[in-house]
Amino acid sequence: MHEYTISSSIAKTVLTSAEENQAHKVVAINLEIGALVFLNPEQVEFWLKELFRETIAKEAKIRIKNIKPRIKCLDCNYEGAMKVDDNLLYHIMIPSFFCPQCSSRQIMVEKGRECLIKNIEIVK
Repeated sequence: MHEYTISSSIAKTVLTSAEENQAHKVVAINLEIGALVFLNPEQVEFWLKELFRETIAKEAKIRIKNIKPRIKCLDCNYEGAMKVDDNLLYHIMIPSFFCPQCSSRQIMVEKGRECLIKNIEIVK
């Protein structure tokens, strides 16, 4: 139900923004979802379509860009990708990340935690 909760917040934000901008129709919604948020993009899209069913966004195209994780190691200065195991345990426990170059756990996550509405396309 993680996806439903997030999708509900996205739908509310989209519809509120459309109303504030006096939209007659929402044409498209562009989202960015980081891999470290552990959301299933297909489920987010499904729930958004359900939530928009009787609204001005009922025909909106939902575009989701997946953002791959990027880290910076504070020990060896490695900057780049990190491995994310799509293991169910990551949804149950807090994952432990480390540098793929030196195995240090002193890292900063630079990308991959996003869950953003990049923009909304409307017709006034």
